[in-house]
Amino acid sequence: MTDLPDHLERFLGPIEAGVRGDDSTPNGVQVVHFGDGAPFAGVTTSATLGLSNHHLGQGGLHQELLMHVPTTRQPGNLAGVLFQVAAELLGRGRGLGRGEVLGPRGVLFPDTGMTALVAAAPVYLPDDFAVCDTPAAPVVLTWLIPLTDAEARFATEHGWPALEDLFVQQNPDLTDLARASVVL
Repeated sequence: MTDLPDHLERFLGPIEAGVRGDDSTPNGVQVVHFGDGAPFAGVTTSATLGLSNHHLGQGGLHQELLMHVPTTRQPGNLAGVLFQVAAELLGRGRGLGRGEVLGPRGVLFPDTGMTALVAAAPVYLPDDFAVCDTPAAPVVLTWLIPLTDAEARFATEHGWPALEDLFVQQNPDLTDLARASVVL
């Protein structure tokens, strides 16, 4: 068993910065930012920290959210998006299931076509990263992949496995917020 910050730093490197919430963000939840290089060079990861202190659903799910973005083009509202999703999960009392789509809800990040998010396993990191066995409870680490309108509609109509198959076939850089849609 390990504590969550140690687990995150083992795979993502040292926490370099953090954002504490205010009156408009979920109580006890912050967003932490890691340096360049995790999961690979040119990418920075940000994650919630503290969301897992809340039970999310009948099964007692404990979950944290993460996003990978280009180090040189980090959106200024990244923490805000993570806070907004965390607040939504706490409000509904249920965590995100694999393949669950949030949105479309308009442009999530300025100057991008990303309007939705999908919950996925953090496949850009080693398998041991996906669940942190803390003393309190296992914490599921969920990767939020930004989607275009077309990708979100496709996932809703055909299911996450079908969109995941397109991602595997076309191999886009899912950390690139300016990437082209895999669905036309």
